[in-house]
Amino acid sequence: MSNITSLTQKGQVVIPKSIRNHFNLKAFDKLFFRIENNKIVAEPVNDTNGVFGMFKTNSYISKQKQKSIVKKFIESKFKK
Repeated sequence: MSNITSLTQKGQVVIPKSIRNHFNLKAFDKLFFRIENNKIVAEPVNDTNGVFGMFKTNSYISKQKQKSIVKKFIESKFKK
């Protein structure tokens, strides 16, 4: 499945209907963009807001520790 679309002046791209249908994408769904092998890759992001608070834990992680964990993850994901 391949389609050609244009980039608008605002940097927006319309995802072709055939691709939106294939991935069941709806308005306001979120996509994760990354560069892989010098190509732009977009992946649908699952909405986790519906399960927030569903899993209980007895441990506590401070905001500072959370930020540190996220920073390390991002650095490892986008390391050059």
